[in-house]
Amino acid sequence: MNKKRVVVTGLGIISPLGVNFSTSWKNLIDGKCGVVVLKDISFSKLPCKVAACIPNKDEIIKSYFSKNEIKNTSPATMLGLIAAEEALASAKWKPDDKHSKQETGVCVGMGMVDLTNVCDTNEALQIGYNRVSPYFVPRILTNMAAGQISIRYGFQGPNHSVSTACATGAHAIGDGFKFIQQGYAKVMVCGGAEACINPLSIAGFSRLRALSTSFNESPSQASRPFDKHHDGL
Repeated sequence: MNKKRVVVTGLGIISPLGVNFSTSWKNLIDGKCGVVVLKDISFSKLPCKVAACIPNKDEIIKSYFSKNEIKNTSPATMLGLIAAEEALASAKWKPDDKHSKQETGVCVGMGMVDLTNVCDTNEALQIGYNRVSPYFVPRILTNMAAGQISIRYGFQGPNHSVSTACATGAHAIGDGFKFIQQGYAKVMVCGGAEACINPLSIAGFSRLRALSTSFNESPSQASRPFDKHHDGL
């Protein structure tokens, strides 16, 4: 099998540094930091009180999706859909014929499920079985971002998802590259989506002693991977 050349034709980002590619890239180049103090009282008793949060995430989601979509879809999946929309617009790729849609696939990963939804659903179950949403399982499946992107745009090529912790996004991009290189698709929408900042996940990583706890008052200094004072993620 002849290996094909693969190029990047479009980019889409929604991140702690900005809600689109140009803003995120500019803030990154300017040395700005997306790490902030977690002010919600639910984090007050945890040893780590900083995280890189997407600014105005809830408002952004509300501006893109209906109430029913928000009810039935996980935040990570919705963020993935927003980023995919920008990437496709950037690439000027809007296939409207069957063949092009069959040649377009999706490879988007998710490292962790929506633990807030898991906790809320467990509390609902204590009240009664009927309180569990029929959309609970779809909301916590890590392949749903990839699936929803394909459904929204009618892509019929390979649909693939990975979940490899912090390497998930890079892993998905690598797999997307291989799908094109080896001739399984001509276009792949690939990347990662995540929305896992909640008290349970922070508590769990804190118990692993994996998170920074020395910079709760100065969040912009917490991320220092190559510094001798590095004390966690």
